Amino acid sequence: MKKLDLHGIRHTEADERVRSFLNFVDLPCEIITGNSPNMKDIVRKIVKEYEWFCYERDSYNYGTLIIMENSV
Repeated sequence: MKKLDLHGIRHTEADERVRSFLNFVDLPCEIITGNSPNMKDIVRKIVKEYEWFCYERDSYNYGTLIIMENSV
């Protein structure tokens, strides 16, 4: 599964990075946001625009979102 790590990326740069990644990746994939609610919101908004779905990797790792074409 391909991963995009957004650690160290400014919120203003995140939109472009996420779109560039999602445009060429096979799903499912992971986007590591860290625990920033703002970064998660940016990713979720873009995923919704693509009409895809995302969820947190697991109950002890809230900083990684799994992106899929269909809901779980």
